[in-house]
Amino acid sequence: MIQFLISSDLSKGLLKDSMKILSTFRPAFLPDLIYFWQMSQSQLIVFTDHLQFSKGTSINRSAPLNTDQDVLSIPVKHDQQKVTIAQKRMVPENFWRQKHLKTLHHLFHNFPFAEYYLPQIEEIYKAEIYSLADLLFLLTDKIKNWLHLPVKIVRSSELNHDRDTTELILQWCRQFECQGYMAFAETFHKGWVQKDLLNQQNIKVFQFPALPSSHFLANYANKSIIHFLLQFGPEAGYILKQYSSARLQEVD
Repeated sequence: MIQFLISSDLSKGLLKDSMKILSTFRPAFLPDLIYFWQMSQSQLIVFTDHLQFSKGTSINRSAPLNTDQDVLSIPVKHDQQKVTIAQKRMVPENFWRQKHLKTLHHLFHNFPFAEYYLPQIEEIYKAEIYSLADLLFLLTDKIKNWLHLPVKIVRSSELNHDRDTTELILQWCRQFECQGYMAFAETFHKGWVQKDLLNQQNIKVFQFPALPSSHFLANYANKSIIHFLLQFGPEAGYILKQYSSARLQEVD
């Protein structure tokens, strides 16, 4: 039996349960464990599919499923003009869906929870979905539920997003009654989001905690979350929770 330990080195700060935290996440295809670790730190996630699509990125390219070579890519239609993630369409042919499912089965059919999750993934792949953002949202929301994360995910393309980044954060925090915003520390240090403006509007600013130093987590951190789920099943989310700090770390 593996023993999971909660780190006693909690940083000083506010208790997580004391406020509702919003974070923004760029859509990603079967991302790594760290993506969902960070997602688990907030209560409201804005899935920023209003952003411009960038080819050759995690938007349509998975994290390594097993080895670094085991990566899946979603083929998309080529557009003459720049389009948002929400506007991007996948190629309609089914060859790539069949190839993905065959690869997933080949890599994971012997994993403890393959018989539980792979049929559900196959069902999603067989649905008549041609919007890249629709597929990414459906997969992410499904994985979030499998991990039992108490997080709500909304799509920015379905919200008012015609403002600069800091104004959008303020707007969304008010709309969803969030008292804090969490992101990478560099988001604020590089000025992508104006910390002082958020503070002036009584929105506290926090940074994502680093993944705890753990040999166990290190084995899965940069692999697709699918690997972690198929290995540990319903316990996967509980394992993440065991490593989660009870306190929020404010940005300096």
